[in-house]
This record gives sequence, C-alpha cells and structure tokens, in this order.
Amino acid sequence: MKGTIRKRGDTWTYQFMVADTRRPGGRRTVSKGGFRLRREAEAALAEALSGFDDTARVEPTKMTLAQYVEGQWLPSLRLKPATVQGYRDQMGYYLLPRIGHIRLRDLTAGDVTRLYAELRSDGRRKSGGGLSESSLTKAHVALSKALGDAVEEGLLARSPMARLPKRVRPSQARGEEMHVWSAEQMQVFLDHAVDDRLFGLFRLTLATGLRRSEVAGLRWEDVDLEAGRLSVRRGRVAVGYDVVEGTPKSNRARTIGLGAETVAVLRAHRKRQLEERMSWGAAWVDSGLVFTREDGSPLHPQTLRWHLQRLAKAAGVPVIRFHDLRHIAATRALENGVPTKVLSEMLGHSSTGITENIYQHVLPHMQDSAAAVMDAVLGRRADNLLTRVEGGGQS
Repeated sequence: MKGTIRKRGDTWTYQFMVADTRRPGGRRTVSKGGFRLRREAEAALAEALSGFDDTARVEPTKMTLAQYVEGQWLPSLRLKPATVQGYRDQMGYYLLPRIGHIRLRDLTAGDVTRLYAELRSDGRRKSGGGLSESSLTKAHVALSKALGDAVEEGLLARSPMARLPKRVRPSQARGEEMHVWSAEQMQVFLDHAVDDRLFGLFRLTLATGLRRSEVAGLRWEDVDLEAGRLSVRRGRVAVGYDVVEGTPKSNRARTIGLGAETVAVLRAHRKRQLEERMSWGAAWVDSGLVFTREDGSPLHPQTLRWHLQRLAKAAGVPVIRFHDLRHIAATRALENGVPTKVLSEMLGHSSTGITENIYQHVLPHMQDSAAAVMDAVLGRRADNLLTRVEGGGQS
C-alpha cells in the first residue's frame, strides 16, 4: 500500500486508498492535511499506513477476498509486470466488484458458479452483454491463481475452484478469437504495405511469428544478417501505457533462422533507417532498436496494432490483432510442411503440446497431406492389386 504527498497552499497533505468493506469491491480515500513541512506529512503518512497495513491486522477468519487480493496477494506477486497488471485488471474489472465482499474462507464453488453465469450474461463493462469464453478464461485463471496461493499460505484448506464443475469452467478453446488471413489475403496485405516504412516489421513478423513485444524490443545487435539469423533476448511490453523491457515471455532466449528474402527486406530497412538518421542529424535518438519511430526513438507497442489496422483497412483485408500475425505465420508454416517441433522452437513455446493445442485446427489437413505423401512414396500398387483380386489371384 502506498500513499502520495501533495502541497496545497502553504501546507502539505497526504492521501492513500484503502478497501471499503461497506461496499463490495469499493475503495475510499484516507487523507489528512495541514502539515507545515513535507517531512512531517511523510512521517504522518507512514504512521497512518501502518494502521491500515494490509491484511496482517485482519483475522484470517474475517478477511474478505478483496482484502486478501488487494492487501496481500497482488503486492506479493513476483511475476512479469504485464502479468501482474493482467491479474490486477481481471480482479478489478470483473471479480472483486461482484464477490470481493465475501469472506475468503466463506467463498464456495456455488459463489463462483453464480459469478461466471453473471459474467457470461452481463460481464462487459462498457458495451454490455456477456464476456466471451476467452475473456472469462482470463478471469478464471486470475481467480484460480489467487485462491491457489491462499491455500499455499495456509489461509484456505482447499480452493473452491477444485470443486467447480467442469461444465461451469470456461472453455479452454483458443481458436474462437484467432483470425487468420488466407494466403491470398496475406499477399494482398504485403503488396499494399511494401512502401510503408514499417514494412520490414510486418514482413519479419509473418516470417518468424515473433510476438509484438519481441519485435518491438529487437535490437540490431541481436540480428546477424550475414548468417541469416536473429536472437530473441528481450521484449518491450505495455503495462497500462507505460513500457517495460524484460526477458521474452518464455523467460529464455531463442535463435530463429531467416530466409534470404527476409534478410534482403531487413537490409533494405536498415538502409532506410540510416537515411533517416542522416536526415535527423543531432536530434536522432540512438536506441539501437531495429524498428523505431522516424527519429530513432522506440515505438510504443500499442502503436503497432493501430498501424496494422490502418494498413489492413487500406489494403481491403480483414482487420486483425497484431498477435494474429503470429497465428498466420504458424498456420502457413504448418500448412507448408514445417515440423511441429521446429515451429514450437521458433515460436518460443515451452513444449510442442502447446503448439499442437493452439493450432489443432491445422493438424487434420496436415494428416491428409502426410497420407498423400506416403502414398506417393510407396508407389501405386492398388490398381495392380485390384486387378489381381478380380482375376482370381492370377498374376
């Protein structure tokens, strides 16, 4: 829990937010002013915070879900900032406003069942209507993580999620929100975007399946054009609107091979970037990144989505998310015979099982292709066999 110090007129005031147990999921402001010196306000703030400090002063039997999540669970998470922010958003938008007032130890599978029913029918905050299964899955993951950690901390004997019927759990199918251009649509887009200054970014993403954070954080020092490969060592992610740089999502670096055409595109992009650098002169920002703004400063990851949408509209192809470029790359790779193991390593998945689960819609077609290939390898024997059978075994 943190607070702020502000000067109002000739005096200083502190304030901070705490959970309002009188309103489900509510918050209220605690403030006090009139301090002549800033250090007096800081000392008073520290003392006040200790009085509201967290859930340590709340008896476990009386602790509400909101008190546990906001005062203990979220502040203690040691995960990537974007992951923590995602949990915070799911809790604040969908979960705590509806069940945050329930005591942690009183929360039941029935409460969660009713919650999911409400979210499915009227869970959207702005447009109204129910949450998609994909959005509900994110809320489910956040709640499961929080309650699972409460069990590990000894606050719960067993998580209510363990008693949740399978029919109530959100569908784990991920294909419902995956939008993939056809091979023809992909070419139409690339033909239209070829003169755009970020053409190389989109071309590279479609060739390698890089995540948005990874392509935004790619540095020239990680690209070896002579050898035709690049190393994924970092990512730039948006947390709110702030940008944080860290390790890739998988927490491990990986190397990806580049085709000759992709290398040629990157060489052309580098030449264009050097021309921009000469044009900006002393005002150029030497970020070392492969894809930047015109002045060399880093691109905000969110702008890549907007840029893609504008180009897609202008090209006359369906507007998709930036992450769908990754799906397109994987789908085209599988359809053209790239082994699942190779694709899994290229995408940075921890196992081929993840790759197969996400792209299971492509695998049946691959099975058909494999069957045709094996027929061709083994040769045409069926006609001869049929003739022999019909002829009574005569050769």
